[in-house]
Amino acid sequence: TSKIPQWIKTNANWWSTDQISNSEFLEGIDFLFEKGIVVVTSKEVTAQSNWKLPSWIKITASWWSEDKISDDDFLNMIENLVKRKIIII
Repeated sequence: TSKIPQWIKTNANWWSTDQISNSEFLEGIDFLFEKGIVVVTSKEVTAQSNWKLPSWIKITASWWSEDKISDDDFLNMIENLVKRKIIII
């Protein structure tokens, strides 16, 4: 079974269709860090209201929410976004 809770996948789907805000999506991402599902040195994921991401990230979140890509691929994308400082932790 997946180590990612279903509600995170639901949030990704809602975010990819603009049903929830960037901040609400990031709460789920923060949970992944807090639970050690994605490992980094900081404890909190933050974003401002004007947080911008490349459009492909929402597309990828949508694919993941529809099981078109694996959990590992989604987690790798999140880790990559942190490493590239697109998501600031």
